[in-house]
Amino acid sequence: MNRRDFLRLKTERGVRSVEISCQRLHMYCLESRVTSTQFDQPFDPIEDGEPPAAFEKPTTGQLFENLRRDLDGVDVLRVVEYRWLSEGDGELQREFEGLLSAVRDRGGRVEFT
Repeated sequence: MNRRDFLRLKTERGVRSVEISCQRLHMYCLESRVTSTQFDQPFDPIEDGEPPAAFEKPTTGQLFENLRRDLDGVDVLRVVEYRWLSEGDGELQREFEGLLSAVRDRGGRVEFT
């Protein structure tokens, strides 16, 4: 899944708005964690047979840094399905709140739908 899969950009009357799906973002982060943990485990080809699949996924921090850059210049950020991030994963919540603060700090507006 590409991070563009959970971002939708629209421009109407000179106002750039982006819609972000928290459900898709949550699933992307979970997938990233599952695939990246395979690199941390030792592998012995004699005992284990085939090597684990190799996936290159950005860390949660890298993902949100890329999102901050993608949202630069956006006037309105619409957050959809926030309940997917409102409970549970503390790291994901902190990163997302930081993203929202970055949008607000540069004069953007955040709307929850």
